[in-house]
Amino acid sequence: MKLFDLLKNPTEFFENVRDENWKPAFKFFLVITIILSIITPIVNYFGIRSTDFSSAYQAQILAYRLLEDPLLTRYGTFAYPIEGFLIVGFAVIILLFTAGFLHLIFRLMGGKEPVLNAWKAVCYGVGPCILGGFLPYISLFAAFYSLILQLYIGPRVLYGVKILSNVSGSCSYALSLARQRSLNLYLTRFSPPSSLSSPCPRLN
Repeated sequence: MKLFDLLKNPTEFFENVRDENWKPAFKFFLVITIILSIITPIVNYFGIRSTDFSSAYQAQILAYRLLEDPLLTRYGTFAYPIEGFLIVGFAVIILLFTAGFLHLIFRLMGGKEPVLNAWKAVCYGVGPCILGGFLPYISLFAAFYSLILQLYIGPRVLYGVKILSNVSGSCSYALSLARQRSLNLYLTRFSPPSSLSSPCPRLN
């Protein structure tokens, strides 16, 4: 099973998918996304909101905002299935943008590989999101692991050792921002209002 192989040994997994075309990676992405699009509306229905604390996908947050206003007002409980379709739609749009953007970044760093490799890194990188990417706080860890796969391990393997030092520096910075975001969200949640000097910024 690809998900198990990815979580067990990400480096070996990306080595093994190096010669794949775009379809297996996209199929993997769709499976993970569809599962999340089914579970997320269910947990939303039972009172767990899709926010930075409880969503591994940005698409979940965007869809939930539309669910709150205007979908629930217009369609009642029928709005929840609509939310599921919105999650898939937003996720695919974000996938296309992210793959193109990361490819551009790694090309600027000196990578010579095609955009297909960025596509694989992003598609397969969502794998950890299935591990509680719809539950409060657990989703932060799932999203963080996903970022490691998408921004560091995947590109390091698929784009080759020539840009390893550049990728390491850039991804270390990105991961540092992700850790800071998690800390800020935690402090915003649990600290008294007087101890907060500024709102926590969104990074995506």
